[in-house]
Amino acid sequence: PKAGDELTVHYVGSLEDGTQFDSSRDRGEPIKFTIGQGQVIKGWELGIATMTKGETSKLTIQPEYAYGEAGSEPTIPPNAVLIFEVELIGILSKDDLFGDDGCVKSTIKEGSASWSHPSKGSEVSMSLKATAEGDTLVEDRYEIDYVIGSADLGEDLGRVIDKALKEMSKDEVCSLKCTKDYVYKGKGHGAVNIELTLHEIYNTSDVSMLKDGTVMKKTVKDGEGHDRPEDGFDVVLRVNTATDASGAAIPGFSGPKELSFRCCEGDVCDVIEGASRDMKRGEHCLVTCVVPWKVQEPKLGLGEVDLPKVVLGLEMISFSKGKEMWSRTNEDKVELALDRKDCAAKLFKNKRFEMALDKYKKVVETIGSHDQFHDELKKGCAELKRTVELNKAACYLQLNDPTSALASCNIVLREDRNNLKALFRRAKAHHARTEHTEAAGDLERLIELEPGNDEAKKLLPHVKRAQKIADKASKNTFAKMCEGFGSIDFEHKKKKEEPKPVEPEEPKQNPNTVMVSFKIEHKPEEGETVHVVGGADELGKWDATKSVAMNKLPMPFIPPTGSGKPPVEHHYWEGVVELPQELGRIEYQYLIRGPKGDRQEEGSRHKCDLSGMGGSRVRCSDSWRGAGA
Repeated sequence: PKAGDELTVHYVGSLEDGTQFDSSRDRGEPIKFTIGQGQVIKGWELGIATMTKGETSKLTIQPEYAYGEAGSEPTIPPNAVLIFEVELIGILSKDDLFGDDGCVKSTIKEGSASWSHPSKGSEVSMSLKATAEGDTLVEDRYEIDYVIGSADLGEDLGRVIDKALKEMSKDEVCSLKCTKDYVYKGKGHGAVNIELTLHEIYNTSDVSMLKDGTVMKKTVKDGEGHDRPEDGFDVVLRVNTATDASGAAIPGFSGPKELSFRCCEGDVCDVIEGASRDMKRGEHCLVTCVVPWKVQEPKLGLGEVDLPKVVLGLEMISFSKGKEMWSRTNEDKVELALDRKDCAAKLFKNKRFEMALDKYKKVVETIGSHDQFHDELKKGCAELKRTVELNKAACYLQLNDPTSALASCNIVLREDRNNLKALFRRAKAHHARTEHTEAAGDLERLIELEPGNDEAKKLLPHVKRAQKIADKASKNTFAKMCEGFGSIDFEHKKKKEEPKPVEPEEPKQNPNTVMVSFKIEHKPEEGETVHVVGGADELGKWDATKSVAMNKLPMPFIPPTGSGKPPVEHHYWEGVVELPQELGRIEYQYLIRGPKGDRQEEGSRHKCDLSGMGGSRVRCSDSWRGAGA
């Protein structure tokens, strides 16, 4: 107990010779007092403060901590040593929440998990009952969902409830005694007593494969124990509900339905795969997905879902525990790693790139550090790791993450500098990062090692063309920079025009395709990229996850003005895509992807006509349509 808590105790008091002078047990009723306010002798204040609820202790108290030289006649003589047998029956915890005596919190029922408390931004289930003087009901809300710090309850009441909830644990019940106008200001209720119950603390976690916030899980009922399914576990999970953003049931949903599957092998959609591995036995959760293809599951009648937000209600029925990794031999680990590699290859073939990447990572985790393996097994593990890094690079390229692809390729090339696949995939990664010179170098080296490599020969002209465009943009930027400086500080002097160097002829373009350049202005926040998505296969067929990433162009130089005002900033993004002219009139929109999620244009779509434009280039310079840019 702490100062301010109301304690309930039974006691028996005796002198050193055994004479009993007082007993609450004889009276048949325990006493109550508030510790820290001088309501009992000092020896009790110090001794009982060290006890726990339900504890019975013997306190031997010297005179200076009891009644001293005066005693308490006729039962306690002067300078008496007192002996108490004290049982601490109850602790009614009381806290002055804001230190102004305006709101005092008293614990009515202790919580079931005293170590776990919600914080700002946490979502909870709670009940609130407020009564005014004379037990007049002011407000009664039962099992409502509430986000701490949201101010949904109003400024004054929300401040009090938020503070109290942050100190509570699950199943705790408390009383909040508020002085007049501390809450419900101006309503004429006077002093108000609030009974607050915290039913559940919802734990929210990102269960998407890439941890990109596209699939979020909210636990609404905690499960048993601590175990969760792992790779290869057999899982039984029930899908209870499937709703859209408004809470309406999705047409065609065949649930509630139990699904039996093996974890991490692609037997069910990405949403269920990701959520299941984060669930305990008996847990209930709500899983929100904002990418339609991740929730498409024919077994649930959701094979053709195309909604911006889908919420699934899941319940973990059971899962079987597999063989522990520590109990496996080195040979078993390698065999398991090979099985996982084969499974990842199937996932990649089926275009489940996020799951394939996750599986390839598990291959590396399975064999871990293989330094203690025998030589033959060690050699096989090293080769397996190289293969896995190459396959990870392929996944990263499909997922528009060229930086990670570059890192995987570099791991392979450090040990095998002439690895053809690593060179090609690194070239594609450099090209996606607009590092065209490096990309061309890798491709030329690859063609030197394997002159018949058609993929490299086909990509090299595109890389050189992109480099030429980038060089031209840089040249223009530099020219503007020099012109700006010259207009301020120097007089221009005409120079004789030098003959322009003859530039090598660009590779001929396919007469049946059109090089379409998409360009838009957007100032990015940290981590944001701009993409273009459209109806054509090359533009992702309106699937945001398959959209074409655009490159941020260098900021053009604008000379300073005499006013001293900073020049206006321009942030241009450009993406070049080769499209068949037979597509005719195409439609497309721009998409911003970042840590806060995807934001796509609103309103009418942009249009571009490719008819008769084969073998040429079309430039599309657009402005963002709608809000959210």
